[in-house]
Amino acid sequence: MCGIAAELCTGAEQPGTDRVRAMLTAVRHRGDPVHYGRTRSLPGAVLGSNRLAIVARDEADQPMPDADDRLWVVFNGEIYNHDELRRELTGRGHRFRTESDTEVLLCGYREWGYDLPNHLDGVFAFLIYDPATRDYLCARDRFGVKPLYWARDGTTMLLASELKAFGTTGCPPLEFPPGHTMSRAGRRRYDERRSVSVPGEEDEVVAELFGRLDDAVAKRVRTDLPIGVIYSGGVDSAAVLGLAIRHHPDVTAISVGFPGAPDLDIAVRSCADLGVRHVVHHLDYDELVAHLPETVRQIETFEVIDIMDASVMTPAFAVARELGLKVVLVGDGSDELFAGYELFRDHPDPVELMRYRVMNLYRTDLQRVDRTSMLHSVEARVPFLDPAVVDIAWHLPMSWKLRDGIEKWVLRKAIEGVVPDYLAWRPKIRMPQGTGLLFQLIEYARRQAGTVEPELADRIGLDRPEAAYFLRQYLNHGYPAPSAAYRRAGWDFASNGYFLFEDSST
Repeated sequence: MCGIAAELCTGAEQPGTDRVRAMLTAVRHRGDPVHYGRTRSLPGAVLGSNRLAIVARDEADQPMPDADDRLWVVFNGEIYNHDELRRELTGRGHRFRTESDTEVLLCGYREWGYDLPNHLDGVFAFLIYDPATRDYLCARDRFGVKPLYWARDGTTMLLASELKAFGTTGCPPLEFPPGHTMSRAGRRRYDERRSVSVPGEEDEVVAELFGRLDDAVAKRVRTDLPIGVIYSGGVDSAAVLGLAIRHHPDVTAISVGFPGAPDLDIAVRSCADLGVRHVVHHLDYDELVAHLPETVRQIETFEVIDIMDASVMTPAFAVARELGLKVVLVGDGSDELFAGYELFRDHPDPVELMRYRVMNLYRTDLQRVDRTSMLHSVEARVPFLDPAVVDIAWHLPMSWKLRDGIEKWVLRKAIEGVVPDYLAWRPKIRMPQGTGLLFQLIEYARRQAGTVEPELADRIGLDRPEAAYFLRQYLNHGYPAPSAAYRRAGWDFASNGYFLFEDSST
């Protein structure tokens, strides 16, 4: 995980390094102090990186050149199949100087060009640049686990990992869409949903899902570094924790909540039963309130639910950093894939709702996970959004997910035997109840004076005082006016498009 920034000129001018350095300073939390603020000036471009060293920690500084110093790359993410790709590319005559996944991108580009992302199993946002031709390849992973933004300034293009990096440029940023590449040839979508043959028998379906999820966790703990798991005691985090300890010898569970919260009680009990090291952090209401404006600035959103979740999760990643952890697994994405929310039960098209919410995670849960983890220089990994897991969940009928009044039924069946039954079949408790937060922060926000322009509020469907308060905080930090509220979208058959409704599930 890193923070990247770049400036590319399509004309004859040569950019200086000041702007990229300022952008890196704005996201300096996205890397180790010893790897902070590295830049490289090249013909027509400046590339920069704040690196959080995880793979090939002593030999993969960025910006990185290929073996011939012809191509350069800055990269945020992890390529889980980099060993396999290195062997394949070596067999095709490519030379490597490191064991890093970063260098695999450079050799892969020389071999496959713009088609490189289709060969990658991982999460990524990267820029590869060729100084001789001034061509480039910019790409973001399929679901947008890793963030990327861009802006135009005349004939110059700017790229960076967070919105706040653009505050030094005066250029309004746009989000680079997941599953896309951009080059001098234009922008194109490289990601297409892949068809999956779903087995018909119950045992086969359950076994297939288990195998895919087990592999997703295994590849994300394939490191000599210790691993953390953000753990609530719910079925999603229990699945991740139970599978992580199958594949890694040093796993720590981290739980947060107010004293006496139901999540903490079951988390303590289950970690003792599983023999897992467990660290509990008790939340403090006054601290959460005091940090609200900074929470909005850090996660770069006005969405009420994401701010509530971020307020709770930021302390969890702070604990991870105190423990010396660089890699932490989370259970996000499961509720969307396996119909974990109550709103799926009564929705006119729960399959379409699932697909909409999954494809918008990059603007909600994934953005919150990225910002809260990277605030503390911790890389959060998301096994449920492994493409193989998403592919099977995408095609499973809703009857596999909602059965006999039980949400996420097939997931619960898949992890039987991995964790105790009281975890696998524990009823869902939403985050506010589970942590003991309830609606204290929302009630606080409602009491604060917050107004926004009526036209903007109407356009994005904000009609609650707490939403207006957070939007005002967001705008006060200099972020661009939003075009939509992504937490409030569903499917409207009457208009054959998306409509707005209240969704307070977490």
